[in-house]
Amino acid sequence: MLELVLPGQQDEAEEEMGHIARFSEKHRTEAGYTDLYVRKGDADGLTGLGIRIADIKAAVSSFAQPYDIVSTGYGSSYRVECPRIQAFGPNEETALFCEHKDGILYKAWLTLEFEDRDRYEWTLKLLRALAGLAPLALADWNWGIHLELQDDAALAAYLENYLDEESDTP
Repeated sequence: MLELVLPGQQDEAEEEMGHIARFSEKHRTEAGYTDLYVRKGDADGLTGLGIRIADIKAAVSSFAQPYDIVSTGYGSSYRVECPRIQAFGPNEETALFCEHKDGILYKAWLTLEFEDRDRYEWTLKLLRALAGLAPLALADWNWGIHLELQDDAALAAYLENYLDEESDTP
């Protein structure tokens, strides 16, 4: 999972990433995992930044269309709408999801699948636009990486590695 978090929480995020890595190794089998780890979360999320969903929409509207409806579910028949979540992106595989409370950003996460350089460029443009709204960091819980969006060189290098990883996948 790729999540936007507060930049001052790097130590806490890295500590949690360590817990996740150790838990994963302990419970990994050839068939998958023997148990599920539930990450600790910040009860206030990103609300202290005061970012309005309308601000996000304005910042990304020139290149990221908002979704009309966000839903979750499983299989082909069970769907539940998520009225407090707004999504933006070119498609379902590459999108920004923003959960809000009364129009104020509470949590934000991304799904990324790079098939080509265009999606890399789109993601870099998106994260740069978000960095212009407030100090934010990106936590990649799978790779154990935490970086501040304002660190443009680190952000570009991270996305290059992500692109390289995706292009190596058969």
